[in-house]
Amino acid sequence: MLRPNVLLANFILLPAGLLACQLGTSQCPEVAPQHSPTATVDPIRASLELELDRAILVLKRGLKEHWATRDQFLTAFEKTPGRDPTGRPVTDAKSYAGCAIGEHLRAHQVWDEGPPIEVEVQRAIDELTERREGQAIGLQPSSCAVPGPRKVVVSAGVAASLLKTKSDPAHPAEVLENHVSGMVVLHATISAKGGVKALRVICGPASLQQAALDAVRNWTYRPFLLNNMPVEFETTINVVFAPNR
Repeated sequence: MLRPNVLLANFILLPAGLLACQLGTSQCPEVAPQHSPTATVDPIRASLELELDRAILVLKRGLKEHWATRDQFLTAFEKTPGRDPTGRPVTDAKSYAGCAIGEHLRAHQVWDEGPPIEVEVQRAIDELTERREGQAIGLQPSSCAVPGPRKVVVSAGVAASLLKTKSDPAHPAEVLENHVSGMVVLHATISAKGGVKALRVICGPASLQQAALDAVRNWTYRPFLLNNMPVEFETTINVVFAPNR
């Protein structure tokens, strides 16, 4: 026989519906399973975790297969599914992860003083892994991180006025022998300090391109000022070859 205090304790702990069931005065209701708040998965967070995982796999695959360009990595990630395994769209999270990749990978030039793409990719893997493991920092998949400084493009004439030192290109032997002349047009990125940071060929005779690159990479410029601050800029450079006949 239960003691009165034990019976009272049982009475207090029973919800009203279950108490009626125990007393035989009502049909027993269905009781929904109780979940801890921590067991609920935030769909936005789940999507972001999924897309960061996919991005890391794409980057590691690119390293293994020796992908050489930024576009290879970005295009491969764009081809990953736009829905999660449950069929829910992951558009925002996918956009966020793609942006995170793009922040690290530059468009590499023919001559480039920046780190090689393999180094950039590994840095991206490290950062994405850190984000993946540290969701509590409040990242939102609907927006990218703060973009870098915008590109400043100046005309060839303005760039020429800033030229501080230059060296003439060396004419290849076969060019001199055959009296080849022509012009090589280069796209150049000039650092805020005035050094040539990157170069790529836009057009020009193939036999003259390397000589043009070798010469221009040593040129220096006075800083280009924007709001009284030196900034990196892009321009075109025309290198003319006119060997004496």
